[in-house]
Amino acid sequence: MPFINLHNHSTYSDGTLTPVALAAEAARAGVKYFSLTDHDAAGGWGEMEAALKERGIAYCYGVEIGAGPHNYLHILGYGINPADPGLLASLAALRERKIDRLNQTLALLKGLGIEIKPDELYWRGSCPPDTFQVEAILRDRGLAASRKEAHQRYFAPGAPVHLPRNSPSAAEAIKIIKDAGGRAALAHPYTLGEELDLAALKDAGLEGLEAFYPRHTEEATRNFLAAAKSYGLFVTAGIDYHGPGTERDTMSGFDYSEELFADVKKLFV
Repeated sequence: MPFINLHNHSTYSDGTLTPVALAAEAARAGVKYFSLTDHDAAGGWGEMEAALKERGIAYCYGVEIGAGPHNYLHILGYGINPADPGLLASLAALRERKIDRLNQTLALLKGLGIEIKPDELYWRGSCPPDTFQVEAILRDRGLAASRKEAHQRYFAPGAPVHLPRNSPSAAEAIKIIKDAGGRAALAHPYTLGEELDLAALKDAGLEGLEAFYPRHTEEATRNFLAAAKSYGLFVTAGIDYHGPGTERDTMSGFDYSEELFADVKKLFV
């Protein structure tokens, strides 16, 4: 049975494979239904599309946008126009927001006598450096025993370098996707735990739910499928592949079912 995997990242965001290499890896793993969903970036589609066609892989254009206030509230956009000028401008603005927050973070650390120079940080494709990298540096300098301890000491609410997230709201992220001709789905819903509020997200314009995800138990998948039906959301499935050298380095997918994925299939090119 062919696999479906509509959640993947390339070197255009924080993946380690180029779009062409990513397409080859998907073909090797038997993925027949695919999407590239780079974080706050759609440039990879310029390389990805021809590579997927060459391998006979069906696809829909995709993107992933981080939203607030929850750290793990991510909105997937499917059926977008990846060349839409408004979309590209919006994604560039989101990346600038992250850069501004990082600069504020480094300035606050410097005020504490901790200087981290820009060349100590690295970009992952179009993804600006983030506090995870800063926490690792603080750990490596002996200022904390672990990255988690660094977070609690410096960046958690009430800590001296805490800054509110400046991500767009879910409604803003969904509007960016819809303005580019796409439909919005919630990524990896398990990460939201008790804060998951599908009713509010539905009111904000959400249309789909990533019910199939590697970290979902069978029970969780059944519950998310039931929730999707209850709220009238289309169902999608993704591995969240990031490539070799990452913690998400196994390309695979979920068994394709026309019954389950007919709605998202309508968004395929």
